[in-house]
Amino acid sequence: MQQNEPTHYVIPDGEGNEFKFAERLRYESPRSSKTYIFLEPIGTEYEEAEEVDIFVYELEEYGDGDDDFNLVPIAEDDTETWDEIEEVFNTLEDELD
Repeated sequence: MQQNEPTHYVIPDGEGNEFKFAERLRYESPRSSKTYIFLEPIGTEYEEAEEVDIFVYELEEYGDGDDDFNLVPIAEDDTETWDEIEEVFNTLEDELD
């Protein structure tokens, strides 16, 4: 089975520093009909790390182009969404092990 190369993103912070991420998973919620994107930081500082944080955002598309989207943070108090995302991520991790 051929595995596709992950899509890479460069995301700046508020101070203009750029961070590189690889798309790990894109998930459309049947509950909310929203699309969520799971991003893993990439770079030399993460290559040998035992644990790497995964960042999850709502993917808000506004056009037909590849770059026509916003990454929207998920509200910390949206426990229903976070529970769903955690379940999806844990299922993914189990399948990869």
